[in-house]
Amino acid sequence: MADEKKDEGAGDPIKILLEEALERQRNVMMDNFAQILQWLPRSNASASSSYSGNTTPFKVQVNFEIPIFKGQIDVDVVDKWLNLLDGYFSVHEFSSWEKIVFALLKAAPHVKDQWETYCEQKDESTGSLFSAAPTWNDFWDAIKE
Repeated sequence: MADEKKDEGAGDPIKILLEEALERQRNVMMDNFAQILQWLPRSNASASSSYSGNTTPFKVQVNFEIPIFKGQIDVDVVDKWLNLLDGYFSVHEFSSWEKIVFALLKAAPHVKDQWETYCEQKDESTGSLFSAAPTWNDFWDAIKE
């Protein structure tokens, strides 16, 4: 009975086309992987000479889906959201100010209001806003608070 199920779709032209397409895609991926391996330093090369400048280093594009933070009072939700942002920022070089702006764009409007209130309170207690521009760590702490 297992053999009957196995052979059931053997002559199906759609199945054959899908299998061929998957095989072509697999071959392309293997070729790309082989090219990447050629760019990587050999095991006998020292760490200081791993990039000789003769080849172009490859870039990896990473897609992050960062949900809109709705300001929930749930430690796990806050931690997950902030860790996603940190992961994103580890790939993209943003200044503290750009990180804060990006995070506020990925948050509900009342989170922005909360941040502005936090900054105003901090400004009153220190004489000026943190005595310098707020940092990403300041934002992190304010959201966690």
